[in-house]
Amino acid sequence: MTQGSQATIIGAGRVGLKLAELLTASGGRVRFVDHRPVAGIDQNLIVSDAIHLTLEAESAIAESDIVVLSLPFTVAGAAFGSACRRLKGGALLIETLSVKTRPASWAANLPREVEYLGLNPLFSPELGWANRPVAVIAYRSGPRLEVFLQLLRRTNASLVALDAEAHDRLLAQRQLAAHALLLSLASILRDENTEFPLEVGPPTYHLLLAGVGRMLCGNPETFAEIQTENPFAATVRLRLIAELERLSAGGQEVLDHLRCEWRDLAPRLKPAAKTCERLFACPIFPLEMSEYEYRSGECRLARSD
Repeated sequence: MTQGSQATIIGAGRVGLKLAELLTASGGRVRFVDHRPVAGIDQNLIVSDAIHLTLEAESAIAESDIVVLSLPFTVAGAAFGSACRRLKGGALLIETLSVKTRPASWAANLPREVEYLGLNPLFSPELGWANRPVAVIAYRSGPRLEVFLQLLRRTNASLVALDAEAHDRLLAQRQLAAHALLLSLASILRDENTEFPLEVGPPTYHLLLAGVGRMLCGNPETFAEIQTENPFAATVRLRLIAELERLSAGGQEVLDHLRCEWRDLAPRLKPAAKTCERLFACPIFPLEMSEYEYRSGECRLARSD
């Protein structure tokens, strides 16, 4: 984005606000379209439904060099249709959805001269861009798209170029599966019939507990979309179930299976193991110097020093 360029971001959520920082720092003017007032951006905010755009919102989109759709799936498709009819020639449209197969099909409805980019920051926006992976899907390339990617590179983000199918297949294995495991653990902890502190457990459990806590501080709509919109979701979850069932076999069969897993994967995970050593050097969730007793489904503090 060059000095004097204009961008309109439809959806003033965390990702939209993070992209606004990036675009503003490059010298452009950024306006937001959102269905409600948003603190801190009053002067640059147009209050409008993303699907039934006001005249002011339509005008902002028509004047913009970059238009960003930072919306949930529930409204993104219809909002895409409303916005694309007003895009000017040579504009860049960016969508930030967590799943890309369906957004890729929307390209057929765009004016021929409009560029189109799929973006998926694989981290919470408040963590910052540097050394974080960002999936980029160039549905329709052009000069504005390349300039925007240069802006991302200056943040030291790690850009991962994929097509829509490769993105969804990879993220089903590395994001959807991880989330499914954490959500399952969250359900087990919620239904646990004990008053033992959640922090009581081994270090590996503490890592998972930290992940659960991080997820539950986020937006449930995002995690629901990841589980329901990815075309490879069902296959990956069935694979998880199958792998869990293998642990129900006889002792020797389970041992043989784990030895095979160790042999194939352990050499690739040595850096991850070193990271765990550093994380485990101090308790992730320190407990007070107390003793707890568990009797007949009840937990009580036995001693506190």
